Amino acid sequence: MKIVLLNCYLGKLPWYFDFFLKSCETNPTIDFIIFSNDDEKREIPKNVKMVKFSLDAFNHLASQKLNLDIKIKNAYKICDFKPAFGVIFQDEILNYDFWGVCDIDVVFGRIREFMTEELLEEYDVISVKDSFPSGYFLLFRNNANVNHLFEKSNDYKFVFTSNNNHCFDECGGAYDEVIAGFNILDVQTETESIHHVLVKEQNNIRVHFDLFIIEGTPGKIKWENGILSYKNEYEVLLYHFSSYKNNVFSRIKKWKKIPKQYYIDKYSIRKYSNFGITAKWNDSIKPNLRNNLFRMDIFFSKTLNMKPMRSLENGQYSYMNRHVFIGKNSKEQNYITHDNSGNHFDLIKMTFHAKYFFNRKTKQYYKSDENGFYEVLLDGNLIKYSKS
Repeated sequence: MKIVLLNCYLGKLPWYFDFFLKSCETNPTIDFIIFSNDDEKREIPKNVKMVKFSLDAFNHLASQKLNLDIKIKNAYKICDFKPAFGVIFQDEILNYDFWGVCDIDVVFGRIREFMTEELLEEYDVISVKDSFPSGYFLLFRNNANVNHLFEKSNDYKFVFTSNNNHCFDECGGAYDEVIAGFNILDVQTETESIHHVLVKEQNNIRVHFDLFIIEGTPGKIKWENGILSYKNEYEVLLYHFSSYKNNVFSRIKKWKKIPKQYYIDKYSIRKYSNFGITAKWNDSIKPNLRNNLFRMDIFFSKTLNMKPMRSLENGQYSYMNRHVFIGKNSKEQNYITHDNSGNHFDLIKMTFHAKYFFNRKTKQYYKSDENGFYEVLLDGNLIKYSKS
C-alpha cells in the first residue's frame, strides 16, 4: 500500500532536519511532503517533496477546504489541524492508500518493518504511541470517512478558529492522565481532541495503538544505514528528539553530511563508538558538574547578591493541564504559586547564569523565555510554561 507523510513547518528549519531527511532517504517506499518557507539550499532525497508555503497560504487553503474562517497567527498552531490534513491537503494525497502526519524532530528507522501490509489491511488509524494518538507520526486510511473523523469532535470548529493551541492532534493536553491509564472520556479537558473521537468511534473505525518508538533521553540509540536500534537489542520505528532538543545539557550536532552510522547518547550525538568514554563524559560527568554550578550560583545568589526577579508578567501560565500563577509582591518582586495552593514563593535571579532564576524556598530553577519561562528538571529537561 502507498503511504505519504505530511509536515507543515514554517520558519527556519532546525539542525535536526538533516537527520530527519537522511532517515527519509532510507525509506524509499514512503513519500514525504514538507510544506516550508525555508530558503536554504540542501540536497533533497527523491522521495521528499518540498512545497513552498506560508502562514497566509495555510489560512487561505484551510479556510477554503474546511469552510471556516481560519486566521491563525503562529505556525505552531498548525499542529491542531493535523487530523484535518486529509481534507486540507486532499489534492496532494489522491494517489495514496494511507496518508499520515509526521514531525521533523524525528529520526526514522525502517518504517515498513512496523507499518506492514498486514497492519495496514487490518486498521484505519495507526498510532505509534500506546497511550494517546502520536501526533508526530500518525497514519490514516485515505477515505472520506476517516479523513473527516475530526468533524466528530464537538469542538473542532472552536479549536480551528482559535489562536490557542489545544493539543487537538493528540489528547487535548491530558498526557499525565492517559499515560497513567485513565480513559480519555473520563478525563476533564477543555476540548474534545482526536483521541476522544477515536475512542468514541471505535465501533465504526479500526484503531491501533502500539509502542514502536523511543522518546526522552535514554541514550544507547544507534542509527546504521536506516536501521534504528536501542541498546543493540530492540529495533524501533523512530526516535523522537522532543526531549533531547529541549534539554539544557544537550549538544546541537551539525554535520555537513549525515554519516551512515551514528550514536545518540543522552545529551550528545557522535559518529564513532569509543567504548562509552565520550558518552559517560557527556551523559553523566558533565551534567553533574553543570548541576553543581547551578547549585553554587543559587547559593551565592541567595546569600550574597539577591536580585529579585521582576520581568515576568502577572497572570496564569500553563503547560498542558498544569497551571501556575505569577504575581508580584509589594516590592514588585515576582512570586510563583502552584495549583492555587496560596503559597507564594519569591523568585530570584541567578548571578552567573543570566537567563536563569530560582524559587527561593524550593531551590527549583527556571529559564527565561520571551513568551513565558521554562522549569528546568534535574535531568536537564525543560517544561515550557506559556501565558494562558
